[in-house]
Amino acid sequence: MNKRINFEDSIFIINTRIRIIRDMLLLDADPDLFLEKTLDDVNFIDKTLAILLDQLSDNKRFIERTEQFHNLAETERIFAEVLSGLISGNGAISSGRFPSIRDRLTLLWNHAQERRKVIDNTACSETGGISADPVVSSDELNELLQDLK
Repeated sequence: MNKRINFEDSIFIINTRIRIIRDMLLLDADPDLFLEKTLDDVNFIDKTLAILLDQLSDNKRFIERTEQFHNLAETERIFAEVLSGLISGNGAISSGRFPSIRDRLTLLWNHAQERRKVIDNTACSETGGISADPVVSSDELNELLQDLK
């Protein structure tokens, strides 16, 4: 695998794939055509999100790390929602219609929840040391704004 990962682009691509699955759930997709591909896609997304989390966790000097943790957390949230729809829904592609896929989807949903906990814990520990005090005092801000008038 390439050692340099473009996190922003990778997360965008995964988000796009998740949206495709989410949109497909709204349609009456033919399970004979789309069931296996959908299951392959959610497995791919699960593995890719795990790789992205590992790489981002290991890359402590990445400048936009906190922002990408936030993006990854949001992607995990959307992925978990889609998995919930597949698990509890009654659509053409769901465990309501195909009970044999429930355990597989539940496992992936659990993976997403575990990764979100890791992301939340890492992001909280890293931002805990950041000062909440403003960098510019209110007097300095007023002076700067007066110069603009």
